[in-house]
Amino acid sequence: MTIRHHLITLFLLVLFGAAASADGQVQPQLAERYFKEATTLCERDAGRLWGVSLCGPMVIVDQATGTRATSQPEPAGPPPRFPGLVDGPVTWGELRWFSFPLYMLPANDADVRQQVMLHGLFHRIQPELGFITEDGFNEHLDTLEGRVWMRLEWRALRRAVESIGSDRAEAVADALAFRRERRRRFPGAADNERREEIREGLATYTGIAAWANSPADAQRAAASALAGGEAQASFVGNFEAASGPGYGVLLDDLLPGWRRQVRGTSDLGDLLASATNRPPTPDVAVAAARYDGATLRTAEEARDRAQQVRVAELRRRFVDGPVLTLPAVGRGTSDTTGSVGIPGAGTVFFRNFTQSGQWGRLDANGGVLRAADGSTLSVPVTGPLEGTTLRGDGWSVTLNAGWLVKPAARPGSFTIVREK
Repeated sequence: MTIRHHLITLFLLVLFGAAASADGQVQPQLAERYFKEATTLCERDAGRLWGVSLCGPMVIVDQATGTRATSQPEPAGPPPRFPGLVDGPVTWGELRWFSFPLYMLPANDADVRQQVMLHGLFHRIQPELGFITEDGFNEHLDTLEGRVWMRLEWRALRRAVESIGSDRAEAVADALAFRRERRRRFPGAADNERREEIREGLATYTGIAAWANSPADAQRAAASALAGGEAQASFVGNFEAASGPGYGVLLDDLLPGWRRQVRGTSDLGDLLASATNRPPTPDVAVAAARYDGATLRTAEEARDRAQQVRVAELRRRFVDGPVLTLPAVGRGTSDTTGSVGIPGAGTVFFRNFTQSGQWGRLDANGGVLRAADGSTLSVPVTGPLEGTTLRGDGWSVTLNAGWLVKPAARPGSFTIVREK
């Protein structure tokens, strides 16, 4: 199983229009205030959302200066290796902590900062809740039809979040119809989307639900997340931060107790459907007209024409051209900002991509193709590769003992294999 921390927090900062803290040392007094904010909110929740407390040890780190602050005394012994560029859980002194890079905590927006920290604290307890899922591979969300039906679903969800009575019922039926239509067009999409909505969507929902002082606050934040989702350049690896709060806030109102029913195998759309007596809208064309579907499609068609040019260039580099292919199993991080799906091949990630496994470690900032089935990673090569330290344009690989690089079947390409 690949365990990966997505830089979903950066998406949240962009989504809510918050500026991250300026680069600099971790200031103990400021960090103490941030810790108190998060602790006050998770103590107020007192297990209301998930039956267990969100509270737990936290650490704020700044990779550039090597400074950090902790919410409780540091354990004896050497500290763990903190992710640095990403947020994520770390084990330290036999406790599970959550690590926040300083630059991800906006100093000028307490609401977003608190939501980000509560989001992270959910991830800290996520394993015991049973909400750790395999990666979802959602390249279809970078296609014309995938984006059109996702945006329509978000618009309907937003209308449902912001309305009541018959208007809400109609909007929920529309959202479920758009969701069903997208998944009809892309076999396998239902399970792949579901995995990310459970793993990351529930975390974003929790950040909002535990932060909100009232249902109205939660509804406003969920509506903002849904509106902000449409503005993202790519939905791959980001869509769940918009969908999760939308479905979660609606379920809070329409299906009280849903959080005791949800499982790692659940689908949030199915849960919402079970809370209504109205089936999905049968005519999706009629439903789409309620959300300015024609204008939306025209805009997406223009984007798609430009995107096809870029996809063709990426296909030449990462699929048809010479590449180094690596196993994708292990642990890693990926910043999904600006990622691009190549239909039938996978998704190219451009920033802050790392992967560590038995074979060694990859660091890349110039583009990595993750195969559509998640089995391999590929980076372009421009010349021979040999030895245990491999380098290319925007990437480097360090091989562990017992592994080597060898020419692949395609001329100019290489692969990493276990030494016989």
